[in-house]
Amino acid sequence: MRANSIERRIRWSGILIGAGLIVQMLTLLWTHPLAFMAFALLGCPLVGAGILFFLYSLVSHGAPPETESPPFR
Repeated sequence: MRANSIERRIRWSGILIGAGLIVQMLTLLWTHPLAFMAFALLGCPLVGAGILFFLYSLVSHGAPPETESPPFR
């Protein structure tokens, strides 16, 4: 079950990054001063949130459960 949660988090981070990149590509086609505002205020935070959520999902996942082994002496 733990693997499903990390896969779901990574999928959401990919969706955020993809949405941010799509917004950024669309603003490159638009020649208006508000295009830069959309680029900076919508696209960049979406990409940044996706990157941070990806890193958070990797760090918070934790190590896999270990098999029983004899203690070191």
